Amino acid sequence: MGARRGDDTEFAWVNDRPGSVQDEVNRRVYSSPRLVRAYARRKLSPAERVVFERYADSFEGRRVLELGCGAGRLTGHLLQASRDVVGIDVSAAMVTYCRRNLPAGTFVVGDMRDLSGFADGSFDVVVAGANVLDAVSHEERLAILAAIRRVLRPGGLLYFSSHNRHSKQALGEARDGPRFRLARNPYRQMRAAANYVQGRLNHPRFARYQRFEVDHAILNDEAHGWRLLHYYVDRDAQADQLASCGFDPLETIGGDGKTLGARDDDAAFTELHYIARSR
Repeated sequence: MGARRGDDTEFAWVNDRPGSVQDEVNRRVYSSPRLVRAYARRKLSPAERVVFERYADSFEGRRVLELGCGAGRLTGHLLQASRDVVGIDVSAAMVTYCRRNLPAGTFVVGDMRDLSGFADGSFDVVVAGANVLDAVSHEERLAILAAIRRVLRPGGLLYFSSHNRHSKQALGEARDGPRFRLARNPYRQMRAAANYVQGRLNHPRFARYQRFEVDHAILNDEAHGWRLLHYYVDRDAQADQLASCGFDPLETIGGDGKTLGARDDDAAFTELHYIARSR
């Protein structure tokens, strides 16, 4: 018999390996066909626009691998620069949508934790947008970064975004739960109110699985009604991860699209965008 909703034993059966609870709760959401329509409507963020403009030459005519392609929000822009783009996603519904709407690309149902189907040095660029690397455990994240380095040619470009452990909003809500937010637009206010109520119901279920480690944290945040457990890391720890996996970090971009200097305060950003090159 399955555990009741909200029962402490709900995810106990997957507690036999590191990250198993995080994997189970995240997979339930990200594999849902109901996400396709919402993901298809999303636009580029200021930081993403800056990356595509600033590194246009690195994308032009290159072979690109996109991890977690979703409904093709980034893929469409990648295909404007290159006709050789491969997108993988754990959701069959997302892949079907991309195949139908972006026929110039190649789309595969797959898990970013298994890149064994791709040869060494077979890509010039790897893109992992929308904080997709944050859906897995610390150990799996490092393994993915090492696999990305393997499939990238020397000097290849890696672009990804990740949740920011210095975020005041994320840390405060992880501790205290959802906060009610006001919006001038009535429709947005209704959505904010609904999200707040949903968060107040879901956060207690998942907050017990939050972890605060020396170099990262696993937090329950507002994404998808507070039903996910995401990885959070600060800039220094992320730079160390990249270096240990064979990358030279190039720059970090804040949510406003501006490059962050070493001493710049990044606490206002819930996510950061990283550019690195493979050695």
